[in-house]
Amino acid sequence: MLTHPISLVACTVSLFVCVSASAQTPDEMNLRQLRQALDEGRLTSEQLVQFYQDKIQHDNHAGERINAVISLNEQALEQARNWDAQRAKAPGAKHGALAGIPYLAKDNIDTVQLPTSAGSWVLRDSTPPRDAFVIERLHRDGAILLGKANLSELAASYGRFGYSSLGGQTLNPHNLKHDASGSSSGSAAAVAAGFAPFALGSDTSGSIRAPASVTGTVGLRPSLGLISRSGVVPLSLTFDTAGVITRNVLDQAIVLDVIKGADQADAATANIDSASMKFVEGLEQSSLEGRTLAVVTNFMGANAQVDAVFEAARQRAREKGAKLVEVVLPKRFETLWASVLGPVGDAEFLPQFEHYLGTLSARQPKTLAEFVKRAEQHQEAQQGYLMNPKRLAALKGLSEKPVADAPLYISILSNTVPSLRTELSALMRQAGAEALMFPTIDCPASVVEGQRDPGYVCNTPDTYASAYIASVTGFPEISVPAGVVEGNLPVGISFLGLYAQDQNVVSLGYAFLGR
Repeated sequence: MLTHPISLVACTVSLFVCVSASAQTPDEMNLRQLRQALDEGRLTSEQLVQFYQDKIQHDNHAGERINAVISLNEQALEQARNWDAQRAKAPGAKHGALAGIPYLAKDNIDTVQLPTSAGSWVLRDSTPPRDAFVIERLHRDGAILLGKANLSELAASYGRFGYSSLGGQTLNPHNLKHDASGSSSGSAAAVAAGFAPFALGSDTSGSIRAPASVTGTVGLRPSLGLISRSGVVPLSLTFDTAGVITRNVLDQAIVLDVIKGADQADAATANIDSASMKFVEGLEQSSLEGRTLAVVTNFMGANAQVDAVFEAARQRAREKGAKLVEVVLPKRFETLWASVLGPVGDAEFLPQFEHYLGTLSARQPKTLAEFVKRAEQHQEAQQGYLMNPKRLAALKGLSEKPVADAPLYISILSNTVPSLRTELSALMRQAGAEALMFPTIDCPASVVEGQRDPGYVCNTPDTYASAYIASVTGFPEISVPAGVVEGNLPVGISFLGLYAQDQNVVSLGYAFLGR
């Protein structure tokens, strides 16, 4: 566990100005405080970037060997100096909320400054022709890309959360024998370790929320369409969304206000009025007083300590004035992987992934079959990290049997998904509840392959089962820290609201935490 944060107090880095022993270090400041310090000249962007680069240098591949960051932007310091120079020329100018502030991006999000590998050795030198929409939004606001974060390869874990053939295994900063879930493992671990104030991620079936839960960070899966997916390596566009992992809810709101927005390259963004959502505005006045939450009891029993954290969270919500009503969801909401996510993902991956490959340079594979061939050749060479064999087998199977026009797939999209949305909406309205409340995932972070933790308990075939509800319906869900169990392992709880109620869901998370 990290116990030695780098401090400005030591003044060991010549760029930093010595401050009093009571001063906060950047990793103790929220984004609003960083904005104020930069605007007032008490901190420079160069100092801030250097601070995080030093932390990455200390504990990413050395020290704690968290292995959350897969590549670094060598121009970050120069970009920070340029921002500082601009601020010095106009010290009273108003800047973007994230101007001069560094961040990390999951390595399945396109960046022209750095290769976008999706964690795959095959795509190790793939530089896309343009930035993803969310990257463009951040850079327009003035944020500075520090580097790219590791992930479960091609954003699917297949039993090895946070492992990729290019980046290896990401570890949980709170307990190095455990993983940071997946697939946005590196993004969550990096934020938890203090490598960056925030990190972009993506979520198809829990890939932002689960990593946030097990690392004590905050993650939102937004309503489908709030945040563009253009420039994100696709897994299943019916369910894919981009998002962000932050240290607290205020930071989440600040970044959301920057990255949300309509994008002509992503039709889903036309279905939601993102312009009307003001995430920071009014956040600090939010309260649980008089708000009704439906407590979902379906996903309990896998780990007694997680259940205890959930019970304590319920009590906390009551004490803050919330009215709680217990609900038991229909059984079909417990098996959404087998009935919906799995079949749809299998049908969509090949054509959508090959469409993405078609946007890359001629040196990159253009078909899934060619991608698999190169991966197998790397596997046979036994060099560096090898692809998770289960992930490779799944890719090979999909390359040999396209199913995009299967009747089952069409029926799921036409009938099953709409009926699930209608049923869940009706259930919430009947309960008079504005959101569901449940453990984000029902077990703590799992044990990394090759490690042992005799005390670890997880009695469920799929710890992500509750996460699939938001994925299938397209509804927003936020995971916030709720407690810590044996082994110093964080546990998160979730609030899930109706479609386009993202602002309300974020306010619930803020009110629950009280900050």
